[in-house]
Amino acid sequence: MAINRNFNIKVSRRRFLGRSAFGSLALGGLPQTLNHLGLMNAAAEEVTLSDYKALVCVFLRGGCDMNNFLIPRGTNPQANRYTSNRGIVAIPNGSSSAEGDDTIPLSAHNGDPFGFHPSLSKMATMFNSGELSMLANCGNLSEVVTRANYDTAVLPVQLFSHSDQVTQWMAGSQPDKPFSSGWGGRIAKNFSPEGNNLNPQGKSSMLITVSGTSDFLSSPGGSVAQYAVSDNGAISVAGYGSNYQNAITAATNKYKNNNNGKRLAAFEDVMFHRHKHILEEGYNTVVRRARANEGIIGEAITTATASGVNFDSLFPDTDLGRELKMVAQLIAGRNCLGNKRQIFFVDQGGFDTHQDINADLPVLLTQLDDAIGAFNQSMKELAANDSDFDYNNVIGFQASDFNRTWTPNGSNFASSGTDHAWGTNAFLFGGPVNGGKIYGKIPQLRINGPDDVPSGSRGRWIPTTAVEQYSAVLAKWLGVPPADIGSIFPNLSRFPDPFDDSESGPNLDLIDFLA
Repeated sequence: MAINRNFNIKVSRRRFLGRSAFGSLALGGLPQTLNHLGLMNAAAEEVTLSDYKALVCVFLRGGCDMNNFLIPRGTNPQANRYTSNRGIVAIPNGSSSAEGDDTIPLSAHNGDPFGFHPSLSKMATMFNSGELSMLANCGNLSEVVTRANYDTAVLPVQLFSHSDQVTQWMAGSQPDKPFSSGWGGRIAKNFSPEGNNLNPQGKSSMLITVSGTSDFLSSPGGSVAQYAVSDNGAISVAGYGSNYQNAITAATNKYKNNNNGKRLAAFEDVMFHRHKHILEEGYNTVVRRARANEGIIGEAITTATASGVNFDSLFPDTDLGRELKMVAQLIAGRNCLGNKRQIFFVDQGGFDTHQDINADLPVLLTQLDDAIGAFNQSMKELAANDSDFDYNNVIGFQASDFNRTWTPNGSNFASSGTDHAWGTNAFLFGGPVNGGKIYGKIPQLRINGPDDVPSGSRGRWIPTTAVEQYSAVLAKWLGVPPADIGSIFPNLSRFPDPFDDSESGPNLDLIDFLA
């Protein structure tokens, strides 16, 4: 093969995309590359979506203690029970005059009084402003479970195991069966040419993770691959320095006349070589697409910088802050990505507080609060600056492995914590969220009560809302056709219909959490 020896011209982003016939395909491995090659001559009806919508999943890894996130307070009948049962890990919440009033009141909620942890001031403001709501007592379920049928019901496999419950939440389907794909990935397949072809304009993947590969974004058979970016942007080819500074002269945009420059130029020439064999060409296409997406992500960030939103000043310099800043920038540069529908994934670790909850949880929740507050503000500022973007275009939603036990595992303030439990609370935020409310069924926060797992569980609440119910409402908002909801969530029929607006019982008003 002849190698182009002209090392003085760097392949620009636009030139790269122009040279690559596959630049507009989604990222992926060899199997889906071959699928795309086989479908190239197939006629597909292109449906143009006029609006833009994005889901942003915020995963709190380790099992966040949501009992200390959403707290009964004041005249709430469960407030005194919170103070006495939570013991050394309880947050003072005004349940008696002898204690400080450290929880932040949720004034928008018109039921029994609740408050947020004192580290969640920005999110409390969002709740009271109608920009954030809570979903009570949700979790992985194989079927409806109650205390009465606990011993005979089909339970999720390895119920209190971190890895199993994370995987089962991300699968969002029949947690009593082996993992095969994530519900985010199945939504993306529904939008792909293999599904309803509702998202054909994309130049990059519909699935973007800023936290490494995620089971949540795993699509059936790899039909829509997830694209991983770092919190600094696209992941470049290794060995050439940050943004290829060791191989390319930034001022002239040309290859350097050194070994790095020559190697990069040769690599890109090999990358563009066409192979007659479908396997060889498929392999090379993967590399071309990776480089093409690198350029697309770079263009999106450049566009975000020109949006007028000062992302650097808004976002905290924390892991989650940097990840959500990248998501916000990619939303601002969404036209470069080309997708009318997008799913993002970020996560925050450190919530496995078997001990040191009193030292660790306030710090973690402060980081969460700052990052969520910044992201929400960035979306509002982007809407003010960009006439093609609306604050109602994006929903952020949170999940975690599971909740923590209601009672602590010790009485030492410095070394006590909480252990693995089950049903948890989740927050949702953004313009489409019908904010300032608590949805679902708030459990009776009582050891050996009707919502507690039997046999001395120390307060492991049995979920009254399944992950599938919660997720299906989000999928419908994103635009999944109603007829396809059941194929994405095949377990959904085992539970009360989340789209039933009769409000005649628990879980039947989930559709109302979106305005």
